[in-house]
Amino acid sequence: MEPKAPPRSFFVQLRLLAVNLRHALGIAWQEERSLTARFLFANVAEALLPVAIAYVGKRIVDAVVAASNDPTHPMGPTLTWVGLELALILGSHVAGQTNGYFGQLLRARLALHVDRLIFEKVLRLGVHRFEDAEFMDVLERARKESGWRPVEMITHGLRLVRSVVTLTGFAALLAGFSVWAVVALALAGLPFLAEMRFASEHYLLKSRRTQRERQAHYLQQLLTSDWHVKEVKLFQLGPELLARHRTLHEGFYEEDRGFAFRRGLFVTLLGVASSGVFYAVYAVVVGAAVQSRISLGDMTLYLAVFRQGQSAFQSAMTSIARAWEDNLYMNNLFELLALEDDDVADVKVGEGAEDVAPPEVRFEGVSFRYPGSERAALDDVSFRIAPGETVALVGVNGAGKTTLVKLLAGLYPLSEGRIVLGDDDVATMDRGALRQRIGVIFQDFVHYHFTASDNVGLGWLPKLGDRTAVERAAEEAGAAEIVAKLPGGWDAMLGRWFGGEQLSVGQWQRMALARAFMRRSKVLILDEPTASIDAEAEHAIFERFRELKKDATCVLITHRFGTVRMADRIVVLDDG
Repeated sequence: MEPKAPPRSFFVQLRLLAVNLRHALGIAWQEERSLTARFLFANVAEALLPVAIAYVGKRIVDAVVAASNDPTHPMGPTLTWVGLELALILGSHVAGQTNGYFGQLLRARLALHVDRLIFEKVLRLGVHRFEDAEFMDVLERARKESGWRPVEMITHGLRLVRSVVTLTGFAALLAGFSVWAVVALALAGLPFLAEMRFASEHYLLKSRRTQRERQAHYLQQLLTSDWHVKEVKLFQLGPELLARHRTLHEGFYEEDRGFAFRRGLFVTLLGVASSGVFYAVYAVVVGAAVQSRISLGDMTLYLAVFRQGQSAFQSAMTSIARAWEDNLYMNNLFELLALEDDDVADVKVGEGAEDVAPPEVRFEGVSFRYPGSERAALDDVSFRIAPGETVALVGVNGAGKTTLVKLLAGLYPLSEGRIVLGDDDVATMDRGALRQRIGVIFQDFVHYHFTASDNVGLGWLPKLGDRTAVERAAEEAGAAEIVAKLPGGWDAMLGRWFGGEQLSVGQWQRMALARAFMRRSKVLILDEPTASIDAEAEHAIFERFRELKKDATCVLITHRFGTVRMADRIVVLDDG
């Protein structure tokens, strides 16, 4: 999806920035009210102290000049001002460190909070979205940048407020010399508004290459994942994958280099112009002091105020630009969160009504097209599965067998027709209630790098820690003997990612079968349930399955004759 170009109008940008800054503050206030309040207070303190330090510096110079002209002038007031300046400088240092400390804590808390917002949103979106490249770009942009952007946006927004507060104080002091000096101060910082344009350009640069960055990440996975390493080595794919990865990143480098050069050149020229304005004012102030129109203390004050004021103004402009860039990336998060929920499960695991007896399943004129595809994966499919019946779905690869059971499981919305489970239309059922009534294992089941107990118990969360239920499901799937041989038994970690035991493909499949049996559902869907299991183990599983299927409506997808024999009826799918 091509990202929208940001608006070019400065005032429109400021309005949008204010809106999203309010949203970011709202997120922070909702998540960490006390910490946010302390962070705000530290920022205000850090903003006011430079003005006070500049004023006290003037009083010190004036006191020193007065004392040098009058030997009888007491030293007490001068030392008092020096002590006050020391206290203010120490206070400024403490405020800065406190501000950084609170900012770091808030950044960590909000990053976790935004990640949670993204994860919770993803759980409410349908499976079909994850097969859409445009959605994956949206998700990648939100996931990659949004976690830390809210705090950065607040930080830059507060830095802007801090700079404005400091500038207001400096302007009030500088106006004592000349209103034109205040105008010159503003003019010296205005060129840095160009940072806004570069922030927008950088955002578009990064957003337009989201898909290529996902490709680079995918290549990294191919090169480093244990799931891919065998084929990468056997087919000697390493050099080719590395070359593709290098080509992508060289393209990123060239884009970044061109942007950095343009921005650096422009900012350098603006810095030269800004310095020219500063030294023009510098000359005027020094001339006024030479002509005795102002005191040495006044000269020190005005020069310090103008120098620090110029820095504060530039900081304000840079803060606007950085906050604007944060705002653009925050829009990625809001774009994701604004998507319509299409897979909401209001019924929590274990709360829904369970089938007392195996239900009937009816497919009535079911048609389905995958998003973005013109070809119908299923076209006007109708058949009935009687309560307690076991049906084998057979057909060539691509006939639509797995698609059909995914529709039954509510993973995709139907294009036409309806599916009825018992007395309920699957399309109108709560997703949580539907999935509680179905036990399913697909060919591409998940290898959970958790303990053996978790690998089975995750099939039914209410009994995740129920070792008796876990062992029973494992026994039914032929997985108990696998676990018995593991060091640590049920507490053994599976998979190599966290130092666990690696299983064979067939052993992983038996663990997945146990997970499906754990659910004790009255509707059981098994997609190639024994494809990777040896004949002896398959026979043992089928003997147990004979008992299980007596109390469930079952759908088997298979190409194996041994599996088909377990069915009461065979349904053949041919090209949808």
